[in-house]
Amino acid sequence: MKKIFIILSVILSFSFALKEADIKNSMQDNINKGIQILKTSKDKKEAADEIFKLFDGIFDYKLMAQLSLSTKYKSLSEKEKKSFQEAFEKQLKISFANKLQLYTNQEIKVKEGKKIKDNRYNLNSSMIVDGEEKNIIFKFYAKNDEWFIYDVDVLGVSIIQTYRSQFKDILENGDFKDILKALEAVNFDK
Repeated sequence: MKKIFIILSVILSFSFALKEADIKNSMQDNINKGIQILKTSKDKKEAADEIFKLFDGIFDYKLMAQLSLSTKYKSLSEKEKKSFQEAFEKQLKISFANKLQLYTNQEIKVKEGKKIKDNRYNLNSSMIVDGEEKNIIFKFYAKNDEWFIYDVDVLGVSIIQTYRSQFKDILENGDFKDILKALEAVNFDK
């Protein structure tokens, strides 16, 4: 599972939203570029920064943050929402950047995409890890005829659902400030 998250680090960003017809080819092209950066870089932090420059515009971090906090998000003030979104994006990027250190030449192949609703599209991908094919699904939604990623399923486990579960656990014994503290406590491993 760690190896899959390593490769997802390669993918976790973009500069431009995509048109539906371009999703499959653009994702494969940018995945390949990200993997090439990993293969040639000696500094994983610099590699992560380069990869995020490639990918940032396609991930809707704001929506991902909102979905991960579920109904609690609506009760936050605008200032709290902004703080949470920034901390969430930063933590997500640091988490993936840390996993880049485990990268060992895995490849991701985009297989097929399918529009599941007028404004929803799933892009199926696979990665060979230790001789076994692992499935990754990038979940897109449409906004003004542009497509953005709002979640990624790895082996049937949603990133958003995972964060939602963690935040729910924190809220059972704490409050919103405790979530921010947990998000801000994550640092890049050197």
